[in-house]
Amino acid sequence: MKRLFVLLFLCSVNTLAQESGCIYKNPVIPGDYPDPSIIRVGEDYYAAATSSDFAPNYPLFHSCDLVNWERIGSIFDNPPAWIKGSCWAPELFFNKGVYYVYYTARKKSDNVSCIGVATTNDPKKGFVDQGIIIEWGNEAIDAFVFKDSDDKLYITWKAYGLDESRPIELLASELTDDGLSLKGEYFSLTRHDQGWLGKGDEGHCILKRDGYYYLFYSVGGCCDNKCDYRVEVARSKKLKEGWIQYDQNPVLQGGELWKCTGHGTIVQTPDGRYFYLYHAYHQFDFEFVGRQCLLDEILWDEKTYWPRFENGGIPSLQAETPFKNTIQQRESVFFDDFTSQDKEKCWLWDLNLSKPVIEKYGQYLKLTLAQMGICFWGINPQTGNYTIETLAMNNNENFKGLCIYGDQSNLFAWGIKKNRIELYKLSKGNKTEIFSQETNDSQIYLRIESIAGRYFRFYWSSDKERWLAYPEYGENINGYDLPQWGKGLRCGLLVGDKTNDSGVFSYFRIENNFSSPSEHSTALPQ
Repeated sequence: MKRLFVLLFLCSVNTLAQESGCIYKNPVIPGDYPDPSIIRVGEDYYAAATSSDFAPNYPLFHSCDLVNWERIGSIFDNPPAWIKGSCWAPELFFNKGVYYVYYTARKKSDNVSCIGVATTNDPKKGFVDQGIIIEWGNEAIDAFVFKDSDDKLYITWKAYGLDESRPIELLASELTDDGLSLKGEYFSLTRHDQGWLGKGDEGHCILKRDGYYYLFYSVGGCCDNKCDYRVEVARSKKLKEGWIQYDQNPVLQGGELWKCTGHGTIVQTPDGRYFYLYHAYHQFDFEFVGRQCLLDEILWDEKTYWPRFENGGIPSLQAETPFKNTIQQRESVFFDDFTSQDKEKCWLWDLNLSKPVIEKYGQYLKLTLAQMGICFWGINPQTGNYTIETLAMNNNENFKGLCIYGDQSNLFAWGIKKNRIELYKLSKGNKTEIFSQETNDSQIYLRIESIAGRYFRFYWSSDKERWLAYPEYGENINGYDLPQWGKGLRCGLLVGDKTNDSGVFSYFRIENNFSSPSEHSTALPQ
């Protein structure tokens, strides 16, 4: 209720449009939320992002001012039946009272990535899947939908990414009036046989301004610490032909603190300004937190009509807020005592595992495995420096505790089993037992401290007052190999490795430390 009051207050302040001078800092949506899409409907802004192999699928956010975003849920609380994973690049669109999302996912039947579509009349109530709209050879990803000045709808997408016999192209097709199926012949926006330069174009969006169509697209490696992602732009007087690439490309690339910029979409404010919501890696947290959502304004050259970014082609560390009198909020602590359904929208599970069976008893949460394996229930950390904590009940012989999670084969598990406190690591499925100590306590407080997302220290306590640490002295434990391609680490609760294993917890808490760049860099162990 407090958060809702703050958002309503900010919306009303922005409407007054009084004198500003307020500053926001990037990221505007911290944590691993790649490939963001943004739309404006009246005074409301909505954004969605990639969820990869985690569910609920495609996290969904709301804002009134572009810098304060509230998580309002997900596109799908449970994945559509045809989806296996790789839930990427949801593209939001609004037309004639209907909200659409065009999303990428892999099919269970053949592992091929396709583009689906879902609709709703109210994003806060979730979307209804309308099925696959584009199947294209070995892969179709990164949809974008554009409404032209004649009210015709077009969808564009990346094709041939897995076809070694031809270069990647951005293809397009007209859509039917209801936005649910293709209409007519497809055409290419990036004709390599007609002089288009480069390869690997993706993560694109289109806008029309001053008689030109502008195509913003991403090139380079996107998704690990070897990335070189950047944004380029092309324009044409006609949608179907004549695209000219800007000779000053790239228009946006990594700077000192934020690296590998790209895959964003553009929104126009009521006063006619253009803002680009996109992702980038933090220099120090990098793949351990993942690709975070940044916001920067696009300006236009009055002579050449080419766009440029306000901060000179690199991400802004901070900038003036888009709306006057906006105060950026940072919620560094997430605390769930399992008594409120409102916190459930932040939790996730691994699509490659069975969905956990969740039961709540007052201030207690019981997680139970549906099948053989492990049960992970987690959230996204917002920065590399964070601390997570829980209280686990020692009421059965199953392992239960905290987890730093890359995937089911790459993780740290810190918890209690029978009469022992245990720490183990999985790396490529190989288990290493790191620490074990006997205990007779009926419940154990557990804590993990993360430094720059890759170094960890583990704590336990019987009374929450006197904490013991592992390692007690010396270096922290290295988790450098835990992140998997394209995904930041998650953290949360873990239960054992046998069918019907269960664990009971009384709360979960994470505190994110939003330090300055200079403070953050000194946090790295020498």
